[in-house]
Amino acid sequence: MRILLSAVPAGGHALPLIPLAEAARAAGHRTAILNSADMAPLLRPFEVLTAGPGLAEQFAETERRTGLSPAQPGPAAVEHFAGTRVDLTYEEALRQATSYRPELIVCEAFDFVAPMVAAALDVPWAALGISGAIPADLMAQMRKRWQRELDLRSLVATERLAYLDPYPAFLRQEGEAPEPDGIAVRPTAITGEEPFATPDFGEDGRRRALVTFGTSVSDAEAEERVVRSLADAGFDVLVAGSQHPGPAAGHVHRAGFVPLARVLPWADVVVSAGGTGTVLAALAAGKPMVVRPFHADQPWNAERLARAGVARTIDGYEEAGPAALEVASGPSYLDAAARAAKETSDMPSFAEVLPLLEAAVRDR
Repeated sequence: MRILLSAVPAGGHALPLIPLAEAARAAGHRTAILNSADMAPLLRPFEVLTAGPGLAEQFAETERRTGLSPAQPGPAAVEHFAGTRVDLTYEEALRQATSYRPELIVCEAFDFVAPMVAAALDVPWAALGISGAIPADLMAQMRKRWQRELDLRSLVATERLAYLDPYPAFLRQEGEAPEPDGIAVRPTAITGEEPFATPDFGEDGRRRALVTFGTSVSDAEAEERVVRSLADAGFDVLVAGSQHPGPAAGHVHRAGFVPLARVLPWADVVVSAGGTGTVLAALAAGKPMVVRPFHADQPWNAERLARAGVARTIDGYEEAGPAALEVASGPSYLDAAARAAKETSDMPSFAEVLPLLEAAVRDR
């Protein structure tokens, strides 16, 4: 079967599709990823069908249209996902998909281009969740904005086959219900093909902190202040995706992009912005967390994690060290993290879920 995966051109949107791509490839399916050209190096070794500009150009156009930053939930985010990106990407995406001839399209939940392509080509499609439940009013606004794009092209949206949901039940807020077409799938950290040797700091007995702000936060000052607080609190610190990568110095090693599966086993605590990919990978690995949210769904994730007892949320960067000491040694945080790892391990893998999608395509 030819499977086409699609995502907004940002690491936090596209990378969660990689475990599904790996499962599909292992099962003998041909798999390609629809995305912008600048994302291709991050998505190796999978074939990338290029369509639309990168995120920076899309953000600039959205800010021109709205006067607001789309990084925060609100009108600009609605325009970005359901308007700007569709306008700048759909026609090229349709050409690529027409040539590729997919039998199934799977997109992440904020991708409004792929369902339009699916409607135009009459191809079944499914979605992969990359966040917790999206507030109903925000999603209603995005769908209303998207409807204008559908009407403009005389398209009628088709019903999706399924919603693949990697969020474990214990992270749901009170009153949140799973999607009616939801299929639980185990959150899976990306391994990557290049090996990575975790640093040897040459001193035993110090706790280990993994710092990552993900692919969406670029704040060198914030990184430096968080790292310094952790080192001063007695941690060896590995920064994944550092703004200034380089060799280990003192008790700090600033690395470039590192697949989380390579470094999570090394860490005693994960300090992050609360992006979904990092959060779910840390939960699956049973690691307690410290979260300093910046934008998008990060504050919502921080609230969910704190309520579940697996993380502390901080406001000031200098709080990182003391907070990490608390969660790395506190029995309640460690127990909650261990329970989280057990619950996520009980969720079906992408390899187990893939046959359900295949059957749904056959029965369509």
